[in-house]
Amino acid sequence: MFGIVQRRLRTLAEYEEAWVTPVDVPNFVRELGEPGSLSTESGFQAAAHFIAGSLERSDFKLFRNGGLPLLERRTPPLREEILLRLGPNAVRGAYLPVSLELHICHEGLREIRERYWLGAGRPPMVLVSGNIGLTQQIPTFDIWNVLTEDALSELLFTIRQDVLPFLELLDAPNQLRRAIFDFEAPLFDHATAIEWLLIEFGRKDARDYVRALIDNEDIAVRDFWSHHDAVKSELGAAIKTGETARNLAVIAVSHDLFRRWLY
Repeated sequence: MFGIVQRRLRTLAEYEEAWVTPVDVPNFVRELGEPGSLSTESGFQAAAHFIAGSLERSDFKLFRNGGLPLLERRTPPLREEILLRLGPNAVRGAYLPVSLELHICHEGLREIRERYWLGAGRPPMVLVSGNIGLTQQIPTFDIWNVLTEDALSELLFTIRQDVLPFLELLDAPNQLRRAIFDFEAPLFDHATAIEWLLIEFGRKDARDYVRALIDNEDIAVRDFWSHHDAVKSELGAAIKTGETARNLAVIAVSHDLFRRWLY
């Protein structure tokens, strides 16, 4: 059987390239793996059911999302999902690449985002999302070969050690608040952190977080106030992907975090 259990990639670009690039499996390994082995789809579904069975005690239920296995748990106001994806270059009996993607929705986000959501339809409720490897102490984008002997046990260990504690953190607002202000909250970008603080703790904490970002030099004070003034004069300012200072200004103006130039 092919020896790769887990591939840990440091960046999204490396992960995306590894995901679509065929792995070089020696011919003799292919020949050993094929006789009597499960088909790729059967092996994938078997792995999904094994993971689902192990997480049933944590109240996760197995559903289908466009044919892909989806583990879901609802603990209002949160909807927690773990989506299993099958890689495009499996080798029967030897290599079955799988990634697990975490998606967390929060019911309170819709009200927060309505003030600056210009898209068609209602604002999305997605709080955080990403590869489960990003919840580890050293975040990575992970691909698992679930055909290896130890893969499923190691994968479940990772879920119990990193993913479930992260989900518990989401259910403990005071602990998550501390992690956010310490810049140690996995998967949270700055804009999402402010949105969550507005939901759970209100305008003062959201304002204090912007100040903490400026003090930490994560955003330049001149950039933030420049965007803040520009956004105030815009009609219907919206968040734009990748523009951190502007996005923070949009949220700040929309929720009246800074009434004056006081710092």
